[in-house]
Amino acid sequence: MGFFSEFSKALNGDDAGERYTVAGRPVTCPHCGGTRFFESAALLDGRASSLFGVEWAGGSAVTLTCATCGHVDWFANEKLVERA
Repeated sequence: MGFFSEFSKALNGDDAGERYTVAGRPVTCPHCGGTRFFESAALLDGRASSLFGVEWAGGSAVTLTCATCGHVDWFANEKLVERA
């Protein structure tokens, strides 16, 4: 999903974002109860990798940002995150 497609949805009054499941269960925002999210990725780095400047060598996580309130949830096992 790109910025312009999400902007177009908002102009038309459609719901922005996508619905997701993690490990077979629907994802719901713990803050507002929203069910639509924007997916992104983030690097997981530790102190040792930061010390040596090799953060890129660490793993990554999937982040789901609530389309309603902006709350971010992190999921370390990206294989379990699926669009519903």
